[in-house]
Amino acid sequence: MKLSEILLLAVAAGFLVIWIAEYQRTSFGNSYWLLMLFLGFLLAFQYVRTKRLEREKVVSPTIKQMVEDRKKKKK
Repeated sequence: MKLSEILLLAVAAGFLVIWIAEYQRTSFGNSYWLLMLFLGFLLAFQYVRTKRLEREKVVSPTIKQMVEDRKKKKK
């Protein structure tokens, strides 16, 4: 996990804790914006993580060529 992902997850968890405390103190309508910030940072975390995993799956052209050469030799 990269630093940016850890920070996004930590901020999301922080807003969740703040929302729970605020929800107990006030009504749902008054604390709704904290819940939306939590969900926004959680979705940002998922987006950044998915993009990183996709980038890591990208195989270099040299490796692709090696795989194709091996397939041709087997035939």
